[in-house]
Amino acid sequence: MRHLLFYSLILLSVSGCVTQNVYEGSKKSVVNKKVDNSQAARTRISLALKYLSMGDSSQAKFNLEKAYQFSPKLPEVHYTTAYYYQSVGEPGKAKKSYKTALALAPNDANTLNNYGVFLCDIGEYDNAIDNFLRAIEIPSYLRVAESYENLALCAIESDDFDNVEGYLKSSVKHSPMRGSSLINLAAFYYAKSDLHKAQGILKRYESAGRISSRSLLLSYLIESSMGHIETASNLAKTIEQTYTTSSEARILRQNKTASSEFERLKDQYRKSELRKLQKDILSRKEKPKIKIIKKKKAPKVPKVAQVINKNTELVIQKPKVDVLKSEKLNVEETSKTEKSVDSENEATQVINKIQEPIVEVLKAEESTVEEILMTETDVPKVSLNKVAPVINKKTELVIQEPKVEASKTEKTSVSEGVIESKSLMIEQAYSSVKRDVTQIETPFHIVKNGENLFNLSVKYNVKLKTLLAWNNLTENDQVFRGTKIFLNNPNVYHQVTGGDTLFSISLKYNILMKKLLEWNALKENTNLTPNHKILLVDPKTYIL
Repeated sequence: MRHLLFYSLILLSVSGCVTQNVYEGSKKSVVNKKVDNSQAARTRISLALKYLSMGDSSQAKFNLEKAYQFSPKLPEVHYTTAYYYQSVGEPGKAKKSYKTALALAPNDANTLNNYGVFLCDIGEYDNAIDNFLRAIEIPSYLRVAESYENLALCAIESDDFDNVEGYLKSSVKHSPMRGSSLINLAAFYYAKSDLHKAQGILKRYESAGRISSRSLLLSYLIESSMGHIETASNLAKTIEQTYTTSSEARILRQNKTASSEFERLKDQYRKSELRKLQKDILSRKEKPKIKIIKKKKAPKVPKVAQVINKNTELVIQKPKVDVLKSEKLNVEETSKTEKSVDSENEATQVINKIQEPIVEVLKAEESTVEEILMTETDVPKVSLNKVAPVINKKTELVIQEPKVEASKTEKTSVSEGVIESKSLMIEQAYSSVKRDVTQIETPFHIVKNGENLFNLSVKYNVKLKTLLAWNNLTENDQVFRGTKIFLNNPNVYHQVTGGDTLFSISLKYNILMKKLLEWNALKENTNLTPNHKILLVDPKTYIL
């Protein structure tokens, strides 16, 4: 953008005012010259810019100092000095000079425009845009087209591609034959893979009798992308023969078109669109929803009272449930006395009747376990710790409010090994049901008017053959407006069926077992259950 600033600093020098007098006693006239300090300062500024363009910074600085001596309050002196400091790599001094110029003339459009260019160069994009727009709003400002073009170039530097087209179109409206704006607009359309629009803008540029190595190289790239090999070859020959010493000719000779300004702009636009797409996908990702399952009624447990002789009473209290935690059934011994064999057998039968429906709940299918884990009050998983010997005296069997303890084995025992159940690992059951698999959404593009598979493949830097395979299409298939085109392989999951193992899945999709375990946060000995999803891609690199 510096060359735009340089050209904007071209100033004209004007001769001083002249008056005539006559010497006393003589008819001979004398010419007295009055020096106009402002014009003298502008002349020095012109010299400074000329020396600066030649690379002679010392002479440029000398003339700027002279200009300051002639007119220290002239805004041109300060913003030209700022440009000098900008050219020699002293942004701090340059900013100070720009602020001095604006303090002297806050509504000087040239100062605002040049300050905007400087701010864009140092990365202060918002402030730069403000200064450009302030300059454009000044009615007397004549270089509006230049400021709009500067706005577009600054927007490109800040990856604000949404506004580039509008700024360049405004520039062309204010100056229809402005060559740099036309080429930049064509380059923007080329970056978007809108080749027909880019071609039309270049024809408009050439219709005015203009031609340059820059426009010819852009035409060469457009024709090559459209598959017009012969036309592209003729353009390349024209560049090499007519503009032999140009950078465009050197790029073609060295076959380094990827390093040209147009290809770099295209790559920048593609990466910007991918970042927007990735951000959009992340913002559209649904937050985990809480699954609400209707509470199921617990199996009815027979109420028992006065079942052991006449002096023994069994009392059952309703237990409370805590999600994801094991419950214990504590049987308190209220008294210890002698017992009969018949009474003990009868008590054992009662306990078995109580335990049977509870054990059935603990052995339910995994889907039932999931429902149990996700409800607030549901069938408890309990284990009997101890049953006191049944005695002649009155005894109470109390199921107390459970104490919770996560991820521990539950044990059931009645007296000296009368009842002993196998351990149930709540943590193991829960992990098999609730295993967290990273949710991945395949990036896609909705086809708009004028788009086809070819320019989509160019836009997103995906081979056309690969794009066709991901979307189950052929080269002869037409895509219409509103068609959803996947921009990455949509087959990212494997639905587990009966008999599937991690080893068989890794063989089927030719994926290393180690990667499969890492992507899915699984262990090698994990047992898979039907309808579970196995991730087949690396979630960290899939979108890109």
